[in-house]
Amino acid sequence: MKKSTKAIIAAAAIIILICAAAGGYAMFGKRHAKPIPVTSFESLSLRESKMRGIHQYEIINSGDKSEVSYYVMYYSNGEEEKRLEARARCDTAAVIEMLNEINICSWNGFHGAHPKFVTDGTMFRLEAKVNGETVSAEGSENFPDNYRLLTDWLYEMLENSEITQESTESDNG
Repeated sequence: MKKSTKAIIAAAAIIILICAAAGGYAMFGKRHAKPIPVTSFESLSLRESKMRGIHQYEIINSGDKSEVSYYVMYYSNGEEEKRLEARARCDTAAVIEMLNEINICSWNGFHGAHPKFVTDGTMFRLEAKVNGETVSAEGSENFPDNYRLLTDWLYEMLENSEITQESTESDNG
């Protein structure tokens, strides 16, 4: 190998090490920058469209407690109807902890294009109001890092819920 080739390889290796030491920001952009901590949140809405239906999760901050709701969308007379299937209450601090665990602020602007040769799958649209800002993300069978942690957390909150569709129907009379 020529000396000039070795020098170019060494220079490239040094640049990569410097960028890695700087957290990868200069080389790889915002996604690898230091996480922005969530200190407050107002709401989160996650809509998933799958082959067999549309589901929507919502988290609404109500002070010390937050309400996690799960809806299934139905169509009646050509109109979309949102039907509550389950609801749970949890500590707002637990929601903020989860939002920090998944690094929700890094999701802002995410657009996961549908992979080539995939003929079906899950499409999602997320909007969260955190730290006084709106975080928006969307994708089709292509998700931001830690997306599964969010959906698993939502499922766990609702699975352990004492408030179900049956109790909401009796509450509504």
